Amino acid sequence: MNLKRLYITTAIMGLCGVTSSHAETGMTWTKYGVDDVSGVVSVGCGFTPGVNPPHQCNAYQGDTSCEAELPLLCFLDTGLEKPEGLQTGSTNVWSGGVVATTVPVKGSSFNTLAEADQFCKDSFGGKWRVAEFHDGWGWGFTAYGNVGDNYNDSKRRVWVDIDNQPANCWD
Repeated sequence: MNLKRLYITTAIMGLCGVTSSHAETGMTWTKYGVDDVSGVVSVGCGFTPGVNPPHQCNAYQGDTSCEAELPLLCFLDTGLEKPEGLQTGSTNVWSGGVVATTVPVKGSSFNTLAEADQFCKDSFGGKWRVAEFHDGWGWGFTAYGNVGDNYNDSKRRVWVDIDNQPANCWD
């Protein structure tokens, strides 16, 4: 759809009182790497390896079309102690939990955070939920688990929730 047509469609919808029930973009993260010894994965906002042009998250407005099919990054808060010797930084804090990813799903499939959380629960069990931007400190964290590499480069991102910004498909 070209920009002129989008503006006209948006203007007509506004005049008719029609509003979209979904955000246009949602925030996504990527996997930085996995420590083969400890089994700890680092995830965060930053650049997706191998994707050209580089893709970085937008924690304020979202960065990926909500029509994209990406896995949800799910989180289980277990309160586990940080593995001995694990190096972390100010934006890569130990979360105390475990992560896993769902099958790819459109961000627009969910109307609320509760629906997205339920998808994680249905995929992994009753205490799982969507990973949240601040599960570490913000911008990234480490956890046990993995996010997999079995999707192509254009889909190496995962949906993540942020609770204090309008950057989720389900806002």
